[in-house]
Amino acid sequence: MIRHPTPTRRLGLAALLVLAATAILGAEDRARVDPPEIPGAPPILDDDPAALLGLSLADSWSRFGPPVSVNAVRGDAAWQDDVAFLYDAGYTLFIYGDRVWQVRFTKPYAGSIYGLFLGDGSDKALSALGQPYESGPSFLLYRMPYKSYPVRLRLALQEDRIAEVYLYRADF
Repeated sequence: MIRHPTPTRRLGLAALLVLAATAILGAEDRARVDPPEIPGAPPILDDDPAALLGLSLADSWSRFGPPVSVNAVRGDAAWQDDVAFLYDAGYTLFIYGDRVWQVRFTKPYAGSIYGLFLGDGSDKALSALGQPYESGPSFLLYRMPYKSYPVRLRLALQEDRIAEVYLYRADF
């Protein structure tokens, strides 16, 4: 009978390997040893998450696993209805048909999106991304580089700070 290690056993083995590596390395190299990956830790996505747009349902499921919650998002018209996959890490994948068309980032997401973090001031967005395509008191909207479709980045502001980030295909 083959026994598969449980996450706790894998973490124990990884921690043991890290301890062995630190014992072998000199004191000056010890800071370079990465801690073991902890199962369930929130994943950080690429700084440019536009590659997620157009991801198939099967690919998104295999990459991110099952979502914590699945919600229906109703639009004004039937063609505007979406399914939203919410993840503990603070991002939501919006699915239309069988493809991701929008990604939303909200707390507790800890990574950067185009060099911006949730909680940054709008002045940092203006400095990093330049003048927006559109703006209002509660948002900044940027045109991003085309993939084979137009891409938009919407920064939702609350008290002049980035509260949520939406990256989406503008042709939907």
